[in-house]
Amino acid sequence: MVIQIPQTGVIKKQKFDISNDVSIIYGYNNCGKTTILNALDDVFRSRLMEKFILDQTGEIAIYIPTNRIVISENNTDNIQLKDYEEFIHYQKDSYRDYSLHLKRLRDQLLTNRVIHSFICRTISKIFEINVKELSGRYSDGIENIINIYLNVIWAMTWDIDISSVTEELFNELLAQKQIYVMIDEIEMFLHVNIQSKLIGSMKADFANCSFILTTHSPLLLTRYKHCFIYGIKSGRLEKIEEDVYYEDLDCIYEQFFKVEELPTQVRDDINYIGDALLLSDDVDADRLHTAIETLRQEYPNLYRRYNKIITKAQNIGERNDKN
Repeated sequence: MVIQIPQTGVIKKQKFDISNDVSIIYGYNNCGKTTILNALDDVFRSRLMEKFILDQTGEIAIYIPTNRIVISENNTDNIQLKDYEEFIHYQKDSYRDYSLHLKRLRDQLLTNRVIHSFICRTISKIFEINVKELSGRYSDGIENIINIYLNVIWAMTWDIDISSVTEELFNELLAQKQIYVMIDEIEMFLHVNIQSKLIGSMKADFANCSFILTTHSPLLLTRYKHCFIYGIKSGRLEKIEEDVYYEDLDCIYEQFFKVEELPTQVRDDINYIGDALLLSDDVDADRLHTAIETLRQEYPNLYRRYNKIITKAQNIGERNDKN
């Protein structure tokens, strides 16, 4: 499906293809990642309202903002939304007190033992800890995943009586229900080990959902094969055509995040050490010695990393000195 994004803040008017299972948007702070998700949220709500007016079924989408961990202590009522119009208005109102929305999700959804057990199994699987009851407060990372999962489940069940959701019905919803899920900075509070398997876990649990994610994490770009990756340049999304699935993270840092893997002089020294292995007889022994000593004294971690080629290059340099 192609969405028309209107001119919004720093973001230019453009079309955005969200037909893939997972779309990941990365970029600098203040480049427009959150603005794009907000714009998509507005577009989805408008499209859903149009379908409602025409008495047609529309696409359900949810937007999960950044850093929404604090859970309200307010008592919540069981909100029954009777149609798309009420769903749309509730979504928009929820952003004014999102912590109350999260508390309401927990108060309503976790009363169902099927859903409660599913969330416990999910946390156990992702974080490799034993969770049988969702009592008390967990780490921010765990709380964040609970919130994400409950939001998706709510979008699947908002028009269903939760008490009537059986395990058979719930599994059917998980497998078949299509929801467009927009999550801002999905890696917040998560250890890189959790980041590495998070997208795969979500797609396994919500097989028919489409995820649109923003991130600052290089790791997330490389750990799910079937995804579209976009950078933002001058207010426009630019699709990355390279296959970066399990690409070396040093390349990701340097190519996409503009973080140099090595200082320029060190890179030149390492390249010269590598050239020494190829040039063999045509090597400047003094330059080679200086490069090796610089690495040994100032960059011991790199010296250990490239120890094998350094040792071979040293032998060549010593041999040339004797000749």
